[in-house]
Amino acid sequence: MSLVRRMRAFSPIFQLHWFLGITAGTVLVVVGVTGGLMSFQQDILEWLNTDTTRHLQSDQPRLPPQELVARYRSANPDHSISSLYWRQDRPYPVLLGYRTPETTGRRGERTLIDPFTAEPMGLVRGQWTFGLIHQIHRWLAAGDTGKFIVGVSTITLIILSVTGLYIRWQRRPRQGWRWLWPRALGGKLAGEWHAVLGLWALLIYLLASLTGLWWSFDWYRDGARALFASGAHAPHPTLATPVSSPDLARVWAQIEPEMADAQSVAIRLPRQPDAPVEIHYVPADALHEYADDELFVHPATGAILGADRFDDKSAGDKLLASVYALHMGAFFGTPGIVIVMIASFAMPLFFVTGLLLYLRRRRMKRRVAPAPQLADNAPAGTDALLVAYASQSGLAERIASGTAVALQQGGVAVRMAALGDLTPTCLGSHRQALFVVSTHGEGDAPVAARHFDRHFCGTGEPRLEQLDYALLALGDTDYADSYCAFGRRLDRALRERGARALLTPIEVDKADETALDHWHAVLAHQFGVASVKAEPAFARWRLAERRILNPESLGGPTAWLRLVPGNGDEAAWQAGDVVEIRPRHAPQLIDNWLAANDLDPVTPVVAHETATTLGAALADRQLPDTAAPLAGNNASQAWLDDRPTLAARDYSIANVDTGNGVELVVRLARHDGGTGLASSWLVEQAPLDAPIDLRLRANPGFRANSDADAAPALFIGNGTGIAGLRGHLQARVRAGQHANWLIFGERERARDFYFQDEINAWQADGALAHLDLAFSRDADNGRYVQTALAAQAERLREWVAAGATIFVCGSHAGMAPGVTSVLVEILGAEAVEAMNDAQRIRMDVY
Repeated sequence: MSLVRRMRAFSPIFQLHWFLGITAGTVLVVVGVTGGLMSFQQDILEWLNTDTTRHLQSDQPRLPPQELVARYRSANPDHSISSLYWRQDRPYPVLLGYRTPETTGRRGERTLIDPFTAEPMGLVRGQWTFGLIHQIHRWLAAGDTGKFIVGVSTITLIILSVTGLYIRWQRRPRQGWRWLWPRALGGKLAGEWHAVLGLWALLIYLLASLTGLWWSFDWYRDGARALFASGAHAPHPTLATPVSSPDLARVWAQIEPEMADAQSVAIRLPRQPDAPVEIHYVPADALHEYADDELFVHPATGAILGADRFDDKSAGDKLLASVYALHMGAFFGTPGIVIVMIASFAMPLFFVTGLLLYLRRRRMKRRVAPAPQLADNAPAGTDALLVAYASQSGLAERIASGTAVALQQGGVAVRMAALGDLTPTCLGSHRQALFVVSTHGEGDAPVAARHFDRHFCGTGEPRLEQLDYALLALGDTDYADSYCAFGRRLDRALRERGARALLTPIEVDKADETALDHWHAVLAHQFGVASVKAEPAFARWRLAERRILNPESLGGPTAWLRLVPGNGDEAAWQAGDVVEIRPRHAPQLIDNWLAANDLDPVTPVVAHETATTLGAALADRQLPDTAAPLAGNNASQAWLDDRPTLAARDYSIANVDTGNGVELVVRLARHDGGTGLASSWLVEQAPLDAPIDLRLRANPGFRANSDADAAPALFIGNGTGIAGLRGHLQARVRAGQHANWLIFGERERARDFYFQDEINAWQADGALAHLDLAFSRDADNGRYVQTALAAQAERLREWVAAGATIFVCGSHAGMAPGVTSVLVEILGAEAVEAMNDAQRIRMDVY
């Protein structure tokens, strides 16, 4: 089976495993815990009845069986004795079975008697409790219904064991010895220890399940006998002359020498006059404490008529006679009982960790910072305001959603749609429209809107004289040649068709809040609503860890960061999502600027609804080149209020949600002889535990398609683009999806191979099917990711034919267009366009 086919078959097995674990887990926990409690039942009872057992440690000899029976009958003449049982390897009462005229049932009644006086001793302390535990373990104390439920759950445990082993093999097909110890702790505790401890307990659970079914289903017991029994059992002899009353003294006199070293002895008196007395005893050298021998003794003479000894049985018969010993672990002595007990008590651990994994998987599928949803999407028509968006990273969609919801709450009939879901003709049915669009790559429309771009911006039809519109274009001035290119192209096409702009198109650089506030304000005025702003607030996070990934690199430092919510709340996201971080100025820069403009840093002001000083308040504000002198009591506050906050920066999340916060990969940017504001703050200046203003944002354009989870995935990236790829790879490895191919490039392998140990471990475990590396400054491997991709043309065609999704993350200058060019060259322009339309090529480039 190929890797791709194997992974497609794996997902249903994983689904079956967690479904059975969740549904049958509660019953298995009950059965496991009660089984563990029963492991040392005899020792616990003796401990609970210390006074009784101390009395039974007398040096005086025990009464022989015939004397015990005679004394008991003298006190209870209406009791017919049926059996005697006692242990000879430890002090304990004699268990006497009897029947009365009123007795019903096959087994009759039982009582405990003093082995020295034959006096009744009453119920042993704890015996009733263990009786209840036994009923719960066997049939949930619910009769035949409970017995059936326990049986089905036992079969479920077998399936869980087998599927769990298969899942473990799929995730680590090689180096099996590494299965025995977890690769990580912390947030990965549930998954790793669930798998590792499950492997340790696998054989125990299989043994306990296969033997436990013996008591659950008659068909299973009959099948086991048919499979293993030899049929060569010693027949129960019958007496030629019936005996009305057994002579227990003669019987005991005959067998007593053989019973001297026995661990335990049981005497069953015949109920029929032609039946012998049955003696069951466990020899001192028995294989286990349930490996008993059986003697058939003449009730009148004491002569031994036959024997069925354990050592004389066939292997199959010994196995059947040892079912209970195997089930309890006693077959392997005290160590076996201890191991089975530990495994039994561990059953709740597997249920809890499995439940945590299930809940985490569900949580990872939720949207992060979801866009507000309209209460009711109005039908297309002239009365509905159309709000259309084209989003690559999710920001445009969120802004459009917030705008649409705010307008709807203000009484405006709103219809919201993705631009890629519209046709040019659809616009003709509306009189008013708002467009929120971003630009991707080298001036392209977002992937989902490229079909609309080709068919709308390239022609002059249809005419749209009836349409009034407003447009918000998102871009980044760091890419001057393509800044807001798609937004400008869409604006030009609307004007050429005769549509009228309600206001001058608003262009937003790096999600600048001043520009967004202007958009919200003019729309609120245009449509007569109180407010249109519906952006989620930034939350206060904390910088928990920072580590330089590439010391002495030619490209400057790249840092790995871990940030955790400052208030301890959980935050959920999916692989491919991003964070928005509002950076801060370095304290020294603020001090120098204030001194240069003759401003007092300790002037009291209010920022973000908190009283603070001017110097502290300017940490997240845009600073002009110069500031005019501030005069008047409120001059400093008014001037501060006019200062826009620093634009937030987007960073790809480099890990899956494990409850330990988000991980980022940030390179220190260098330009114009200095360093980037946000990158220098995160990489060099912010101290550990520093507060970070952060907002999670869903990135639909770079998330995995849930419908193709089991399909192969090709990951292509360079530099810090490994962050977005790593999150996806972690998610797929955790889900057991091993059809993964990574192409990664940087400068030097010796210094810039980020997460090398983790990636190599994935490859060694079979979780990474293929790995191609490209280090541009290495003399022996001086190439780029696009050249590495071009060298694997045949494999690329095979993976695309198998349904692979391609994820590209990294620089949009050089790498992204280079990869696109190679894809077109190998697959053809039409195939690449079809993959874009099907969202099988997903990019997060910057």
